[in-house]
Amino acid sequence: MTEKIKNFLVLDQGSSGSRAFVVNSAGKITVKKLREITAKHSGQTLAEYDGRELLDSALGALRDALENTSGIAGIAVVSQRSTVVLWDKTTGFPVAPVLTWQDGRGHAFSDGVKIDQTEIHRKTGLYKTPFYSASKITWCLNNIETAKKCADAGNLLAGPVAAYIIWHLTGGKVFAVDPTLAQRTLLFNINTFDWDADLLNAFSVDKNWLPELKNTFGDYGAYENIPIKICAGDQQAAAAGLGVCREGDTAVNYGTGAFLLASTGKNLRSIPGILTSAGVTTARENKNFLLEGPVNAAGGIFQWLQSAGLNFDINDIDGLYARAQNPVQFLPAFGGIGAPYWDFKTQTVITGLGTSTKKEDFIAGAVRALAFMTADIFFYLKNAGVKMNKIKVSGGFAKNLSLLQFQADILQTKLNQNSESETTALGAAHLMAKESGIDTKLWEVFNSVRAVAPQISAEEAAADYQAWRKFFDWCRTYK
Repeated sequence: MTEKIKNFLVLDQGSSGSRAFVVNSAGKITVKKLREITAKHSGQTLAEYDGRELLDSALGALRDALENTSGIAGIAVVSQRSTVVLWDKTTGFPVAPVLTWQDGRGHAFSDGVKIDQTEIHRKTGLYKTPFYSASKITWCLNNIETAKKCADAGNLLAGPVAAYIIWHLTGGKVFAVDPTLAQRTLLFNINTFDWDADLLNAFSVDKNWLPELKNTFGDYGAYENIPIKICAGDQQAAAAGLGVCREGDTAVNYGTGAFLLASTGKNLRSIPGILTSAGVTTARENKNFLLEGPVNAAGGIFQWLQSAGLNFDINDIDGLYARAQNPVQFLPAFGGIGAPYWDFKTQTVITGLGTSTKKEDFIAGAVRALAFMTADIFFYLKNAGVKMNKIKVSGGFAKNLSLLQFQADILQTKLNQNSESETTALGAAHLMAKESGIDTKLWEVFNSVRAVAPQISAEEAAADYQAWRKFFDWCRTYK
């Protein structure tokens, strides 16, 4: 049977676009298609997509990849995690803007929920913030008349982007989601692996609006007679692509945001200030966990610098970094400061400006800031006694060696960079291949790495990090 399996298709719907990949049974990406999409941003809190444009980008990328490609054994749908779609099950059309994970308009309602952070963390592994989906759903129902009318008529469906895409791919036959995405609604109990009645009540969400819960690898219907076998969150798929499966396996994925993920295997572990995330699941392994520390702004820092008028090529980060003479001090608090602080009040701060400051100094300051904020999470976990083995790094922004070198220097730890940066796609394809009986041990993504070792002394690293801590603490006390 395995001889007939030739290719796997992965649709990865992310913050800046929808990408579709064809991965063969040897773990090689043979087709890659992109359909860009841009979220509308306004002020500090509004970040939204047009739901029809989002769907068009996803379906367009998938169809582009299928064109002139045969032998597809299965489809995986992977998406950004906390972005939520509300749509009418009778028409398939969205009934509200698609609030992205960066949208904070549910802040007031979230703050007013009468369940404290300790209990929220115990139940969900997450924290009560507007960046998860629950308060976004409530905000839409309280502020968007079409959404309220749809709910009152009993026609509302609400779910993560992947659930919305799968519903459309199957012609409305399958409305389902896996734990990695369900958890990001802030309505999923990580202890019972089910929707939580107390949370549904607290956020005024009807369970009938939400998807059926399935394993990451399961039966999600079919598109043009090709079975849809996987539904997953992008970060957990990336972790699988890096081989982060056993306790102690650790990865950092640098994308629009950055995420440090440390596997705890089947052990559900809770550390204040750190997320406990559901890992990918199968029928045989229906529970596993990751400790996760997000940095809300990573690649997004550089997109902001461009939008602010700094003219530079995003592909020349390393060259710009090398030419910097006096890097600025930079705290990128876009979307708030993530783990382990969960601070949504501190503003973005840039200091150290002078008459000789050039764009190279802004870029270098931004690179260093990203590495420092990731280091904050790493040292916090280390001090909590978390086992972290070889650190694997991936993501679109991990191609910048200036970042990886400074990260290795500050951590005083060797980083292992995979030769293939598309680990989200390869992780989903790997799970499909493995569950289909294919031996994936020789896949290059697991075996071809470049080691980035520290090049400064421990004393130099400590001095740099202490300077960052002094600056960071000042930023948080200056309002």
